[in-house]
Amino acid sequence: MTIPAPAPLPDPSSAPRQAPLTASGEMRRAEILEAAATLFDELGFHRTTTAAIAERVGTAKATVYHYFRAKHDILYAIHDEWIDGLLALFDATTEATDDPVQIVRSVAHDIVALIDEKPGHVRVFFEYFRELPPELQKSAKVKRDRYEGLVEAAILQGMKDGVIAWQDPRTASFALFGMCNWAYQWYRPGGKLTHEEVSDQLFAIFLSGVGSRALLGRGADA
Repeated sequence: MTIPAPAPLPDPSSAPRQAPLTASGEMRRAEILEAAATLFDELGFHRTTTAAIAERVGTAKATVYHYFRAKHDILYAIHDEWIDGLLALFDATTEATDDPVQIVRSVAHDIVALIDEKPGHVRVFFEYFRELPPELQKSAKVKRDRYEGLVEAAILQGMKDGVIAWQDPRTASFALFGMCNWAYQWYRPGGKLTHEEVSDQLFAIFLSGVGSRALLGRGADA
């Protein structure tokens, strides 16, 4: 399978800069991100203060500012971690297989698995993107577009291989994202279905549609 060339990396001047951290520093930064994601989910971005984030972590407000210059930098970091996770999972999949159907199946699994693992982060990613300053939106969008392009390319390859029906690949990729991404609104860990079962069902619906063989056999006039 041919993967498109990487999109240009974000302008380093646009993204928040962070000096290398020690292991304990990485842990503290992760705690801040987790607390912030939870509070953004519970209270909303604007109602969450840096002081509230510090209190949730159990540290001083100055410590939060040591890792992040402003609240929108925390929001950017949550976006960045989410899309970096998806890109890394996609790379791991394409290293293991070049089967486009398996790649698309893994995309569905990866998205729902991250929704299961980090529900607060997911809501922040989808609902607060527009709260980022324009320069950070532009930087974050590069990676979003990169991931969408990779998935679209996998679907297109499936069409070329004859395993996915011919249609507009961009529309098909957005249909897949729409089904999987929207699961953050209704999927709850510990429910009737596991996240693996949910992603398998969403993938099956994407690949085959919801019409029965009997209905599909009746043709366009059905």
